[in-house]
Amino acid sequence: MMVPIKFSSGFTASKHDCYIIGIMHSEPLKTYLIEQLTTAKKQIRSISPEADSEYLHRFRVALRRFRSVQGAYTEHMYAPDAVAKSLIKVTNLLRETDVFLASIDADVYPNLYQAVAKYRTKQYQKIWNESLILRTESSLDKLVHDLSEMKLTMSKKRMIKTGEALYRKAEKKHRELTQDSPESAIHKVRLAYKQARYVLEFLNATGLIDAQKRIKKVKKALDHFGAIQDAANQLEWLHRFCSKHPSKECSALYDERKKALKQLKKAFKL
Repeated sequence: MMVPIKFSSGFTASKHDCYIIGIMHSEPLKTYLIEQLTTAKKQIRSISPEADSEYLHRFRVALRRFRSVQGAYTEHMYAPDAVAKSLIKVTNLLRETDVFLASIDADVYPNLYQAVAKYRTKQYQKIWNESLILRTESSLDKLVHDLSEMKLTMSKKRMIKTGEALYRKAEKKHRELTQDSPESAIHKVRLAYKQARYVLEFLNATGLIDAQKRIKKVKKALDHFGAIQDAANQLEWLHRFCSKHPSKECSALYDERKKALKQLKKAFKL
């Protein structure tokens, strides 16, 4: 009798998924990668302009975890990474709009809030249509099938060593930064920390190591480096939106965000 597997994320496999995943209990890497793809797929039918934006966020995080862990241990597997990357990319605008809408004070900028909310709905209807949903589900099913056919057995020692090396690499890149470092160098440090975080979470979730302290430290670094990048991204998003939907509120918020970004950069510490 096949017993369903309950993963660290809370996901419990169906009988069919259990057949695919249950036989891989000795391959934690493969099991974890398939778990991320399955988690992403579970969000698809819940994503809509009326739904909580958390569903789209979970979809993207699961795919980012997949890319980070897969890239760390199977660099030769270009196709799965390319597919996952494309699935994330197609939802970039939706996520950016979700984040921006959540950042607007509806009491201070009521008209702008309504305009962005209306724009968000239109973008969801345009991008996240039935055709894309079906293609996304099909792509994820194929990835799961392909991975289930692969042998991804790897020693615990090697998995741990790789994860810890990524963590040290991110810290090293961080230490090499100076006040004169270009934004591109700072962005690379952020990306290094992101991969280190997801790989450490994999090692921690599978019980290979206790990485809680290092994960906490990485998250703190990501918050530090991400503040400026996120503010710059939102300012760019607002600039594009205001150019197509000009208003006094839009201009006022743009000026406010521009000043805030300037202050963030001024207060930035390496």
